[in-house]
Amino acid sequence: MKILFVGPGLLPIPPEGWGGIEHLVWDMKLALNKLDHDVKIVNTTNPKEIIYEINTYRPDFVHVQYDDWILLYPYIQYPCAISTHFAYIEQPQKMGGYKQRVFDHYPDVKPNIFALSDGIIKSYRDVGVPDDKLFLTPNGLDVNAYRFTDKPKYPNRSICIGKIEDRKKQHFLQAVDSLWFAGNIADARFNQSKNYLGELPKSKIKTDLTDYGNLVLVSDGEVHPRVCTEALAAGLGVVISECGIANLDLDKKFITVIPDDKIDDIEYIESQIKLNRDFSIQHRHDILEYARQFDWDNIIEKYYIPSINEIKTQNVPSTT
Repeated sequence: MKILFVGPGLLPIPPEGWGGIEHLVWDMKLALNKLDHDVKIVNTTNPKEIIYEINTYRPDFVHVQYDDWILLYPYIQYPCAISTHFAYIEQPQKMGGYKQRVFDHYPDVKPNIFALSDGIIKSYRDVGVPDDKLFLTPNGLDVNAYRFTDKPKYPNRSICIGKIEDRKKQHFLQAVDSLWFAGNIADARFNQSKNYLGELPKSKIKTDLTDYGNLVLVSDGEVHPRVCTEALAAGLGVVISECGIANLDLDKKFITVIPDDKIDDIEYIESQIKLNRDFSIQHRHDILEYARQFDWDNIIEKYYIPSINEIKTQNVPSTT
């Protein structure tokens, strides 16, 4: 199948450093290539160029991976779906300018939507997007690309990976002495002299993540954070806030959820980090086995290709 991805055009794909959407698009391309699909990436801020590249390539399917392009959607003349990676998509009260610029167009455009979680599906359903336009397609990853060890170098350390910003509360979390941080800095309050590893390249994350006890992601807005599945693939348990639990089995004892009413209680958070870390260190092989359900091969076979095929069927002209 010929599949075309439309990226944001803001950073190169693959990115040289930080770039969550860009890393995702590149990983999906590699995974689909391994399954003999032909994948092209169009990554530009020029809408006319996007349409030209689509029409030149003549794909079987177009996947728009940046929903700021929502107004471009009606001009795509091939079977198509759009995804959002906006952190507050399930929280309209926190959308800010995104609501008018992007979200409010969905009820009129009614695009096919590849949603990373059931919560995202509900957000679009609530504003009038029909169910037959909504498809669950979780994030995946190449589990075998992540180094795994059951004897980590730093079993008494936890790690927090991601852009250091107000939303992810790293400045607040620095009160936990056993917690280390990696990511590009967008919060001047963050103390770079304490437990800061810098902005780690993806290759370094794949080799070094497994040397920590567990991963922490305490945030006030997430969709389906890939960093959690990366941690699971490396054998780490995860401590996560309620907004980031999409597609996770909360019955697993190596997955600890910080309730919303405890998200500002640093003593409680620190105690949960330690409890999770102590348990997770003893159950690394179980964690890795659980992570395999998120491998791209499984995600593509179970969700992605069936969703594409359903949309393509809907686009077949009637013969009656």
